[in-house]
Formats: sequence, structure tokens, C-alpha cells
Amino acid sequence: MKLNKNLQKLKVIFFLIIFIALASALFAQQSATAIKAMVVAPTPEAVEAGLAILKQGGNAIDAAAATAFALMVTDPAMCSVGGRSQILIYLKDGQIIGIDGATQSPLLVDEPVLVGHGYRTCPIPGSPAALEEMVKKYGNLPLRLILQPAIRLAKDGFIIKKDYHESFRKYGKLFHLYPGTSKHFLKQNGSFYSEGEKFVQPALARTLEIIADEGIGTLYRGELAEAIIKDMMNNNGLVTVDDLSQYRPRKGDIVSGNYRGYKIISRGDQCDGASVIEVLQILEHFNLSNFKKNDSQYIHLLIQAMAIGNLDEYLPDWQQTSTDLAARRVLEIEANKALPVPIKPKNSEEAGYTNHLSVVDEQGNSVSLTQSIGPTFGSKVVNPELGFFYAYSYDMNSDPIPYQREKTSQSPTIILKGDKPFIVLGSAGSSRIPASIVQTIINVIDHKMVLDRAVVSPRVFLYENELRIETMNIPNSTLGVLQTLGYKIKTYDQLNGWFGRIHAILIDDSTQKIYGAADPRDYGAAAGF
Repeated sequence: MKLNKNLQKLKVIFFLIIFIALASALFAQQSATAIKAMVVAPTPEAVEAGLAILKQGGNAIDAAAATAFALMVTDPAMCSVGGRSQILIYLKDGQIIGIDGATQSPLLVDEPVLVGHGYRTCPIPGSPAALEEMVKKYGNLPLRLILQPAIRLAKDGFIIKKDYHESFRKYGKLFHLYPGTSKHFLKQNGSFYSEGEKFVQPALARTLEIIADEGIGTLYRGELAEAIIKDMMNNNGLVTVDDLSQYRPRKGDIVSGNYRGYKIISRGDQCDGASVIEVLQILEHFNLSNFKKNDSQYIHLLIQAMAIGNLDEYLPDWQQTSTDLAARRVLEIEANKALPVPIKPKNSEEAGYTNHLSVVDEQGNSVSLTQSIGPTFGSKVVNPELGFFYAYSYDMNSDPIPYQREKTSQSPTIILKGDKPFIVLGSAGSSRIPASIVQTIINVIDHKMVLDRAVVSPRVFLYENELRIETMNIPNSTLGVLQTLGYKIKTYDQLNGWFGRIHAILIDDSTQKIYGAADPRDYGAAAGF
């Protein structure tokens, strides 16, 4: 028994040597080409974590989990141990798996909080249980080994980038309201961390070490659960022992459709993959390759199709993904008139929460995984002992129902060519997630763009009857025509993360190469071997 424990320690030490060696050559390229495997994610450090696991013998499932846990350290504004995730897996034998790691409202919710932050907006965590589920069922390596990169990043720290410096300044006034947040995310003198400074998270490192030693169960029924309940009881929170102990990840619904000979696989039910499929099946009625991307008629068709998909998002998945519905919706699009779209008051002006990662391995496995804690920095509350942000529940804030799982725009997606993955992708960006995925797909399939160009290409989105458009390469004459069609226009003269942040992988059988692209609207990276 002692020999086995020593052997496990040696494996961990050997792995850390590999991880540190990779980290010493910190890369930040946002596009990459490989032959065997690829990882694309919102931070370079998380990409390194995934690569290290692949080099240690892990498969895409192991690497995706390692990347996700590393993002909980290096992208804490968008995800955390207290957060939620939606997962789509393609296994080498052709199985397609969905895992629902949504947060849940606690049993004791009774009335809307209507505050936007604080302990009474904190739901039951979902991501860690979902990650453990996929590793146990489909991975090659033990969770303890998979957690090592995240532990190392929390212990040793990472360098604050421009986006986090700006986020700290924007939301820091709320950090002072909660002792745990002030303790772990402000300096001792109460000031914000700045760009270029190292940010170390020793409490989070200890939390991850306990999970590595005891398993995810400790977060729901053990030592870490006790720390969560203690914090909730001390601060009028709603999550109880029973809430945590009953939580389980669920099988995630899969939705599918077809687009110009490709099969579109995405996540349904709590997710918005059905909207991605509906919009593509509407657009299939038009020969988009005949249009230039800066043509007013092209932009009009695209906007109308995406607006219809957005309006239909609450239809049952089977109905929204039907080709009959798409054919009927095509008839609603008028060539010379913009459709009026009811304003949705819950839409957000923020650049868009969530993050997304994509992974493929040399065995033929692929993972598309999206995480979130709600708005930036979630509930704004950090557990003082454990060092992570609790998520924020939109349902608890506005329409609380006991044990309800959050409806989300998250749409992890895989495009199949024949029966094999062709594109693995997803996006961050709240309500803009499905639209950014659709525009990337048609850039590749209809406009024959290489992947990195497809991701960087300017995007459009209809927001509360306002056409928002990244105007690079869009002539004023096109904007003028769109205005005559009835659009109120807001322009962006450079790429903006508000339009979604895609992280994608393309597997090209003709060249036997794998291409990765991280959205330049974000600070992520792509790397492989």
C-alpha cells in the first residue's frame, strides 16, 4: 500500500516537471496547426494544462477537464469551482455524449432577490460534478493527476492581463461588500491587482488539493461542503446540506440537424444548440456563397434568420430543429423589410460571460465544453475559506423555483463530416453565443474560409431591434441600404468580445492536419502537437 502511494507521488512529480517545462515556454498564439491533438481555450495557461495532460497519456476528455479546472484558476471572472458547465463529447467509437452540469436553485428559494449579487443569489455548484463524471466514465487518467496543473497555477500564480485589470477596476467596488472577496481578490491595502502583476490563490490551491485527495464528493458531502454551509449560514445564504448532497450531474440532451451535407450536433434542453440548428436550416434555403459578406442583402438574410432562431429558443427542441419549421420561417423573411423583434429585457450590455474550450486527441475523441458563473465574477461572493466565487443564479434573482436548473445560451457544438468530427467549437458571450457559432460555421462551409479567418471575420447581431455590426470591410453604402430596410445601426470599428468569443478546432482529412483558432476578441490560445 505504501509502495502504491509512493508510486502515485512519483507520477505526480513527473507530471509537474512536464507541465512546468511547457509553462516555461509560455505561448499565446491564437491559431495553431498540429497533426495529432489540439487544445483551444481562453487562457494560454489553461491550454498548457490540457496539453500537459495529453502528453502524459490522457485523452481529450482528461485534457478538457484539466483545461476547465485551470480556467477556474486563470479565468475566475467567467468560471469557478462554484459554477456550471455544459459538455458535448464525441468518442472515438462514434458515441455522442452530453453532460449537464448546470447549477441548481436551492430548495428554500421563495421570492426574487432582485439585487444582482450576494449570498441569496448563490446556487448549488454544478461544474465540478460534471467534470468528475466525464473523467470517471470516459477518461484515461485519475482526477488527482488531472488537477495538478490547476493546483500549480493557483499556488504559483499567473500574470494579470489587461482584461482582468479592467474587470477588477469595474467590479471592485462590489468586492469590498464581501469579506471573502476582499480577502482573496484585493491586495492587503484594498487596492486592485494591475496588469503585469502576479496573482496567487493559496486558498483555492488548498481547495483543489482536497478535491484531488478526496474526490469531488467532498464539495457536496464532505469537508468542503461543510465550509460552504458554514459560510451560507453566517451570511443568510440559501444553500443547505441537503441541497449539496442531492446534487448530481445529468445526462445532457443531444440535438442534431443537417446543413449542406454536414451533420450538426449540439446540446439541447437547458442549452441553446437547437437555435444554432434552426438558424442554419433556415439559411440552407439561400445560396450564401453567391453573396459577398459585406453585401447588404447577405447581412439582412443573416440577421433575420438569427433573430428568428432567438425568438424560437423556448420552443421544444424537437420542434425548433425540424426542417418543416425552418421552411415555414423562411417565408417570414422579407427581402426589403426588417422584421420587428420583441425586446427581451434580460439581454445584457456586458461583453458576455462564460468561457469555452475545445479539445481533440489523436485517438479520435473530441470535447466541446462551455462554463459559466453567470455575469462577470458571478455573485461577487467568494467563500472566505475555499477561495472561489459562487455562481450567480438568474432564476433565483428573478423567477425562483426550487431545484430548477438554469436555462442557458451555452451551445457546445460539433460538426460531423460523414461520421467523423470536422469542426469542434463553441462560444462565450451570453445571448450572442448561437449567432457567433452560426457565423463561424457558414464562414467555413459557405465561404470556404480557413478556420482562423472564419473566427476573426467581422460579425453582426440584432440586439433589441438595433443592428450591431463590426464594420471592418463594410462600406458606408451597405450601411445606408440597411438603414433604408428599417434597421437602426450601431457600428463597432474593431473586433469586440460582445459579439461572442469562439474557440474552435477543424480537422482536415485532406491534409491530415488539425487547425485550432482562439478568438482574437479574447485573450486565449491554441496549441497542439
